[in-house]
Amino acid sequence: MNAFWRKHPIFKWTALSGVGVVAAIVVAASVADWNALRRPIARIVSAKTGHATTIDGNLSVRLWSWNPTLTVEGVNIQNPPWAEDRGPMLSVPKAVVQISLRHLLTGKLVLPRVEVWAPALDLERDASGRASWEAPSGAQQPASASPHLPAIQRLVIRDGEIHVVDRIRKLTFSGTLVADERAQAEDSSAFQLHCAGTLNGRAFKLQANGGPLINVDPNTPYHFALHVTAADISLTMRATIPKPFDLAAYDAAFTLSGDDLADAYYLTNLALPNTSRYKIDGTLKHRGNQFQVDDFHGQVGSSDIAGNASVSIRGKRPKLTAQLTSTRLNFADLAPALGTRARPKGSQSVADPAPGRTADTEPEPDGFLLPDADLQVNRVRGMDADVAFKAQSVISSKIPLRHVQFHLLLDDGVLRLDPLSLTLPQGQLAGRVQIDASKDVPQSDIDMNLENVDLSQFKPASATDSPMEGTMAGRVKLHGHGSSVHKFASSADGVLGVVIPHGQVRALFVELTGIDVSRSLGLVLTKNQQKVELRCGVAKFQVEQGQLNAKTMVLDTATVLITGHGDINLATERLDMSLQGDPKKVRLLRLRSPIRLGGSLSKPEVGIKPEKALLQAGTGTLLATLLTPIGAILAFVDPGLAKDANCSALVAQAAPSATDLQTSAPAAK
Repeated sequence: MNAFWRKHPIFKWTALSGVGVVAAIVVAASVADWNALRRPIARIVSAKTGHATTIDGNLSVRLWSWNPTLTVEGVNIQNPPWAEDRGPMLSVPKAVVQISLRHLLTGKLVLPRVEVWAPALDLERDASGRASWEAPSGAQQPASASPHLPAIQRLVIRDGEIHVVDRIRKLTFSGTLVADERAQAEDSSAFQLHCAGTLNGRAFKLQANGGPLINVDPNTPYHFALHVTAADISLTMRATIPKPFDLAAYDAAFTLSGDDLADAYYLTNLALPNTSRYKIDGTLKHRGNQFQVDDFHGQVGSSDIAGNASVSIRGKRPKLTAQLTSTRLNFADLAPALGTRARPKGSQSVADPAPGRTADTEPEPDGFLLPDADLQVNRVRGMDADVAFKAQSVISSKIPLRHVQFHLLLDDGVLRLDPLSLTLPQGQLAGRVQIDASKDVPQSDIDMNLENVDLSQFKPASATDSPMEGTMAGRVKLHGHGSSVHKFASSADGVLGVVIPHGQVRALFVELTGIDVSRSLGLVLTKNQQKVELRCGVAKFQVEQGQLNAKTMVLDTATVLITGHGDINLATERLDMSLQGDPKKVRLLRLRSPIRLGGSLSKPEVGIKPEKALLQAGTGTLLATLLTPIGAILAFVDPGLAKDANCSALVAQAAPSATDLQTSAPAAK
């Protein structure tokens, strides 16, 4: 039957007609004026990219080859109307592209040769986040999508130029782009891509080396190495593309190092915290809009860090998700994240030091104890995050910490640390912190609790015994505004309360607040370590516009009732406090000058406050006037403390109004 149809005149006529049509098309294509297609092609490119495109030069096609060649001149793709640079986003004076028919017939697009002469690339991102290289809304391809490029067997870029302005990252980059390869080479650096220029005024270099592209197989992984340097930042990668050159999928082993991890923002677009010098290694897997690092590990300062991390670029903002641990955390390495970074003299950074931050290890002449480096809100608003961190052991010279743990959530400019906990050998500081950076001026809230803190663990390095023993509880609840820790504290409103339900205190301290000259002098001369019972200790500070005012400050010991008053100005960090002891028995040679606490938070001063003798008042009178709000303080710190035998007994000694406050205390929470 098949033979019959092949011999039939209708079949012969149809076959000859088909051959004739193909031949006619080929002949017409050979003699056609391809320049007539410049405008239709430009309109198609404009529609696909969303950017106005023109082809102003010659367009020619050489068909009679297994590798047809397209030559085009004068291609210009325009920047969007809002861009400050009104010139082309991409200008290509001349380009030659070869297409492999053999691969095309099997459904694969392979380009044996691509040559581009003097391309000029001009990219811009404005302060609102619009990027000139992204397609406008409604375009077919999402802006965050990775390019699916065809396999290129020989790529040549001659005298290319690139210029980038990014007003969100506050960077400018100008450099050269050159690509070529030694066609006959067999080594791993046959392909070379070099880009040099500046990044925020600092030297920037990129060098990529790969195997020869000649006869590259789209189904065979392609290997290349990449090295980027920008001032103190160094990034080295050894990468593999499973299907050349589909950049939507690749694997890479990397090493990233530098003086401050926050500066890596210029390479990663992630708002990372300020750190000491770091070196991090890992294996990166990129698939579509997801970047995954499963073996993240390295050093930050003298602390180790490990875990896994991923970045998703599906949404409006990149989102970082990470589970991180540290087996040995030096607590001093957390200080830069709060803005107290000290950079060794002579070192460079991609970014200038933030306001309030010095560029060397010398402190400012009028430096504050509370850090005053500004939070970079634009970076915080530009990403989301979900990060869990746990330190298994902690090294701290001032605070006996054992563990640090937090869960960080960042969503649309609102950063939460909830929960945040710092665990001591005995006791814990735990609670939550929120910074709303979505507003023009960041708004912050802190609610932290001190739980079962044993005071005996706090003692000078040279001492064999702690000056105070007992269990302390406390709570701080503050609201303020400002872009730094110091600015927040300077504007804060709230309450700070501390309670010591029972314990012991050094007798020398108690007598000095008296001041019982004869007894305290004897204790000093004999270096007596004797302690007296501390029945209850309570302190409450009302915080208004950064001013801490001591509303209540009481230490009720077996021998002396110690009261205090004064304030602390967090804006200036000046102290103006005094402690007064009232003995419960008659004392000889007793002075009535209180102990004064002055100076600053970083350099406190202790001395005798010269003032007229105070009239002696009975213990009951002092309790009635000074301890009235004690029940409310106990409820604020911990409602259970109101039932403590020692502190409740102290409340009972006060005026009847103290009992009234105690019963209504929960409403003050």
